[in-house]
Amino acid sequence: MGLGGNIRLLAIFNFFRSFNFYLPIQLVYFSKVTGSYSLAASVISAALISSAALEVPTGIFSDLIGRKKTIVLGTLCAIVAVTLYAIGAHYWYLLIGALFEGASKSFFSGNNDAYLHNILAEEGKENEYHHYYGKINSALTLASSTAALASGFLANISFALLMWASVIPQIASLIVSFQLGETKKFHGESSNVYQHLKEALGAIKSNYNLRMLSLSTILGNGAGLTAYQFQSVVINSVWPLWAIGIARALQEWGGIPGFYYAGRLINRFGALKITLFATIQSWLSNIIAAVFPSFFSPLFISSSAFFYGPSDTAIKSLLQSEFSEKQRATIASLNSLAGSIYFAIVAFGVGLFANQFGPFKALLLTQLLFTPCIFLQWVLFRKQSRLV
Repeated sequence: MGLGGNIRLLAIFNFFRSFNFYLPIQLVYFSKVTGSYSLAASVISAALISSAALEVPTGIFSDLIGRKKTIVLGTLCAIVAVTLYAIGAHYWYLLIGALFEGASKSFFSGNNDAYLHNILAEEGKENEYHHYYGKINSALTLASSTAALASGFLANISFALLMWASVIPQIASLIVSFQLGETKKFHGESSNVYQHLKEALGAIKSNYNLRMLSLSTILGNGAGLTAYQFQSVVINSVWPLWAIGIARALQEWGGIPGFYYAGRLINRFGALKITLFATIQSWLSNIIAAVFPSFFSPLFISSSAFFYGPSDTAIKSLLQSEFSEKQRATIASLNSLAGSIYFAIVAFGVGLFANQFGPFKALLLTQLLFTPCIFLQWVLFRKQSRLV
């Protein structure tokens, strides 16, 4: 299959994989089942802990066995996870579902970005990674925005309807995953997983830019993902349940043009400048929403939507440019491993904090924890500016 065919299939796969009705309000759903923000957060943390435990093995699996097989296995785990969430009779169903969700995340982490880079490299177009990544993820964002818009209305009718409806797109993504073409296996890769891991750690140790980018991503994802989860609770405290989907849809819709034009914006302004600006803008918007709680807080939260696409594309492009070819997925998985552990700690702690002080103060706490990420990006930006 040619490059165009694989790109289209990857976009369709991402569309179905991201057409997830429950995701925008999962903390609300989990807290209703468990009766506690901290227990609800522990389910989300369990998914990340499961992902962390499997990050390195699945990353090595991807590098040594193949990207397509890894995508198929990740999709199967996602179907099991959402099905268990839909059954959701009590906490233990959610917890077991979280373990399968974590497995799914670990299979996709690093692998899917590496798959895109590989199919571009086979055509000599790896330098256009940020263009293709942005356009493919605009399809992902279109799906998540459509699902987000419907999620509040479906939840208002029935949480059971919301959850079972989320299973159908995952099955569709599995069908598409079987149609993807496999990428070529690069010569010279060791079948010794310990040697492979040692080489990946050595690549991180010897590359200053990769270390700084990795640390920034780890700290940013831990605090940023926690903030994203608690945004639904914040929104639900000032808007009715059915309107949560509207707020989430506004965020996702704003991301569609951001992803689509990410390549042009990065070429015009530079990846690090885009990343730093978007990070600061999102940080300030969330702080304003938390410090001045009101009907308008969800709008402040949504205001950073456009910049997320260029920022995400820029950071992924920067990381891909620093990864070594042999450990492309493994290094990404090591980053996700550390990020997952950090997220699990932050999410549970912020959940306990929210039980005591409420969701707005919890959102503010996540932004305080996000501050080191901004500092690391600033250090890299200053280093790059001195070299120009």
